[in-house]
Amino acid sequence: MKYIRKNEFRKNNSKEYKGHPAYIFAQVGNEFIFVGITHADITDGIRNIKLEKNPNPADNSPSYMRPFANKKHKANFGKKQKGWSITERDKNKARKLKIK
Repeated sequence: MKYIRKNEFRKNNSKEYKGHPAYIFAQVGNEFIFVGITHADITDGIRNIKLEKNPNPADNSPSYMRPFANKKHKANFGKKQKGWSITERDKNKARKLKIK
C-alpha cells in the first residue's frame, strides 16, 4: 500500500480521542497515521512530548504530543484545521514515533 506524506491537523472524533486535535503526518490507504495533541504533560500515567510551539494560532498555552503514533480510518476525523502549523523539529519527532 502506498504511504502518502501529510502535514495537517484535524479533530479526531473517535470515542477514545473525543474531539482532541491530531497531527496527521501520513496516510496509508484509508487510514491516517497521526499523533494526538493535548495540553496535558502526562496522560494515563505516560509523559507526553512538549512541543516547541502550540500548533493552534489562537492558543499560547503549552502543548504536547503523545509519545506514540496511531492509525485510524479517515472517517474518524473532521475537516482540516485552518492556520494550524507545527515546527520542523516537532514534525520530525512525530514522524519517528512508533505506531501503538
